Amino acid sequence: MRLQNLSLAGIDPRRALWIAAEVALVALLAVQTARLGWILASPTPTLIPARSTAPDDSLAILSRFDPFFRAAPESLTIATSSAFRLHGVRAGGGGSGSAIIGTPDGAQAPFSVGDEVAPGVRLVSVAPDHVVLSRGGVRTTLQFPAAEGGVPQSMVQP
Repeated sequence: MRLQNLSLAGIDPRRALWIAAEVALVALLAVQTARLGWILASPTPTLIPARSTAPDDSLAILSRFDPFFRAAPESLTIATSSAFRLHGVRAGGGGSGSAIIGTPDGAQAPFSVGDEVAPGVRLVSVAPDHVVLSRGGVRTTLQFPAAEGGVPQSMVQP
């Protein structure tokens, strides 16, 4: 069957091909418009959050006490914090960094996170205003000493 035998009397075969292509494009455009209308008209699904069987604060109890070292005396943390003195910090991201800590013998030394400050005492983390020491699993926060009121007399100008 040739294009000339179609009922399109008097139309050039090339012109008939263009008309067929236009009809196909219009049909494709109509299908895509219908799909877009269907997407916009359909209701959006409502997401229901899954309920967990455990309460949200199930791990909060671990921040209140240490299940492994429950019998650690409170005086151990006081003794640790009073034996050392914080002189300076260089805090990094995520608790890393280093600190200058005065040891019980009066010497000052730099320590990085993970270093042993004294036998059994490790530097756990460094923050801009404090460090955390650990002795036997018991953590102690060591802060800068309180500033003494007043300015040294040598710094006052006459």
